[in-house]
Amino acid sequence: MPKKGIGIALLAICGGMLTAAPPAAAEAKDPASNPCRALSAGVTKYQAGRANHVLFAIAPEYGSTEVSITECAKKGRRWKRVLTASGYVGKNGFAAPGTKKEGDGKSPTGMFTLTEAFGEGDPGTSLPYRKLRDGGECWGSTIGDARYNRYYPGTCLPDDENLSDYMHQGPYRQAVVINYNRPPDSPIVQGAGSAIFLHVSRARPTAGCVATDQPTVEAIMKTLRPHDRIIMGPREALFHV
Repeated sequence: MPKKGIGIALLAICGGMLTAAPPAAAEAKDPASNPCRALSAGVTKYQAGRANHVLFAIAPEYGSTEVSITECAKKGRRWKRVLTASGYVGKNGFAAPGTKKEGDGKSPTGMFTLTEAFGEGDPGTSLPYRKLRDGGECWGSTIGDARYNRYYPGTCLPDDENLSDYMHQGPYRQAVVINYNRPPDSPIVQGAGSAIFLHVSRARPTAGCVATDQPTVEAIMKTLRPHDRIIMGPREALFHV
């Protein structure tokens, strides 16, 4: 679903409707209106590292459950906007950096790598991809268990996520793992939150993931490479303003 810039009238897809991009003056006043330009200008609080594509999921404030999702591609020394969509995060909004807990209904704030994906079938991503079977596919969310915030095959514990069930229900038809509280970004801390993904939306807030419509998820997946990143949170936590 990406729409590229056309002259000075850049178009974007937001909630299924075409909208004109804000003028440069508005972007200068509010870097969240064009996070790709903000990334180029060095006014983001998180940097791109080795990424060639960076996703932003930006809420207007803490407590907000709706976000604007923007994908930026590196073009030389600059970042260009290639996709914009609407989406949802945790039912209780974003947690402040370092405060997320298991089961709090919040999405983590920060920058995280995107290194693997899973779902009902590979849409053409360059990330390592796991095609889910009809059963026996789990993600640990049981505090104290050695498999916490890890994929494992077998019988899912009651507090763990049954990936196969969620695939059949819709959200995990396609998903990208956001490496919050897990390698390669950090060691796993028991109880600090698990199973944070970019996945297909059910048009409502999530338990802590980032969600948008399936065509957008698949369009993003087709561009991602290992070391690409997502920067997510309320605008006040992401930009120097």
